[in-house]
Amino acid sequence: MGGWRANQLVFVDESGVNPRTGERIHGWGKKGRVIKHKAPGPRGENFSVLPAMTIDGYIACKIYSGSVNGTTFKAFIIDELLPHCNPWPGPNSVIIMDNAKIHNVYMFGKHLMVGCRKGNYRQRL
Repeated sequence: MGGWRANQLVFVDESGVNPRTGERIHGWGKKGRVIKHKAPGPRGENFSVLPAMTIDGYIACKIYSGSVNGTTFKAFIIDELLPHCNPWPGPNSVIIMDNAKIHNVYMFGKHLMVGCRKGNYRQRL
């Protein structure tokens, strides 16, 4: 990443949460002592948070009920993130994401390449 400036980078990754996200399932205690911990009821509804973050803060963020799939992720990138991106080599012109299956960049090719022809986005696979 040494070839890019910090203001060019946009980081995208999803995270799941539910009411029991912070609950511990293991504890520490003195040897031979039982640790008493009351476990709450069902975990409740799951939510997925999908943020896009730059050096200046969040430029897009969406919360979904349930999990994020490829269709949801693609809609987030095209509808929520790309409008905040700039032509290369401007600020917010390089999108960084991990290699999760739903982050299949090839499904964005048409949208990113159309943006390139219009001078809006640049794709580097």
